[in-house]
Amino acid sequence: MAIKGFLGRYDITIDDKGRVRIPAKYKAQLGEDFVISCSEEKCIAIYPAEKWEKMTQQVDSINMLDINANKFRRSIFTNVTQGSLDAAGRILIPVDYRKYAGFKKELVAAGLGDYFEIWDTENWLEGQYSTLETRRTLQQEMAERISGGKNGI
Repeated sequence: MAIKGFLGRYDITIDDKGRVRIPAKYKAQLGEDFVISCSEEKCIAIYPAEKWEKMTQQVDSINMLDINANKFRRSIFTNVTQGSLDAAGRILIPVDYRKYAGFKKELVAAGLGDYFEIWDTENWLEGQYSTLETRRTLQQEMAERISGGKNGI
């Protein structure tokens, strides 16, 4: 059985031209059509075409006569570009996206199941996403949300 999804965390780098080599396990699942997006946090999100399509359908279902909905649509669709892999298996991150995410040289590729993010290593470490304490706190919050405030999952 092949496990699907973008899993794990990888240390990667960005070159002077803004190119990032995608981990082989991610590249195999990414496909040729994908989207590069500024995330809601200081990172870049990479979505395979199928995942992006699902998100687009959800956003398209929002009432177009609602001013705030249109502001949201602008914030989503204007901060996205189509990605492509070069012959060496790298993607080019646009300059403004690199500035947004605060990219230096050392980066982290972090799997989120059906897509993955690229973080500057310092920003990743500040978020403490890999610590057991953070995981336990978030797990408890999500368990309470799922169970409607009842104990347990």
